[in-house]
Amino acid sequence: MRAQSKTSGQALLLVMWAMFVMCFSILGLMRLLNITIGTSSALERVAIASSLAYAGTTMGRNPEYPANGKPQTRKFPNGGELEIVVVSENGKLNINKLLAGQDRETLRALFRLWRLNDVEADTVLDSLLDYVEPGTTRRLNGAKADQYRMAGRPGPSGKLFRSVDEMASVLNFDLVVRNKENWRDYFTIYGDGTLDLTSAPVDLIKVVCKVGDSSARALMQGQSGEGPGIRDMEAARLAMGMTEKEFQALGGMVSMGGKVRRVRAKGTLGQASRNIEAICRLDTPPVILEWREW
Repeated sequence: MRAQSKTSGQALLLVMWAMFVMCFSILGLMRLLNITIGTSSALERVAIASSLAYAGTTMGRNPEYPANGKPQTRKFPNGGELEIVVVSENGKLNINKLLAGQDRETLRALFRLWRLNDVEADTVLDSLLDYVEPGTTRRLNGAKADQYRMAGRPGPSGKLFRSVDEMASVLNFDLVVRNKENWRDYFTIYGDGTLDLTSAPVDLIKVVCKVGDSSARALMQGQSGEGPGIRDMEAARLAMGMTEKEFQALGGMVSMGGKVRRVRAKGTLGQASRNIEAICRLDTPPVILEWREW
């Protein structure tokens, strides 16, 4: 009991410290926001834009902030503007988990949905596996060091992907890129490998749950709060019209909710703007997995 009280006390101190820091940040931001476009220097405008972006990432890391991918915009009297977009990384496919488990079926179904034919889908699959696996043995439709050398490109790495962007380095992956411009929005390297049914897009619901378009869109309506909403696995099953046996067959492929989210915040004042993208895990306190500014 004494140990539990100590842990609770430490957690409370962490929360109080976070609130203390946030209060100072907000006070500083309010002071900056009193500077108008007309009276501020270029350096001050950049400072305000940066402060807005930082504040946006703090807001987006709050577990209560909706991770629905919809831009939320707030305008300030001095002309400043803040845009925040929060998406769940758990609503995407963890490419490393799929490749480590050699789950060709899910990836093939997704590539076919994106209008690749069977030969193209198998070529991409073999090339992805050849890229992340060590050794020189090449799959039938894949590519190893000799093929990369002939193409004048570096690779393969022989390691799991360190970022989603690295997937574009895979020889033959252009077959996907040409058909699905926003393919990056469907993959992640974070999370436990299950698909979060409260935030997954239609395409991923269809290929992971093996349902048709109408069932996937019915679940999407539940995600958006239309109707009774998606509260638990049973609600998700009913929304998609699946039998208990069909849903149980999914095993550990699906989940509800998730702790990893991507927060994009953009602060603007006049011609000055600052963008921050953070991937964080919602522990206490939140853990930053990636941070990018531009």
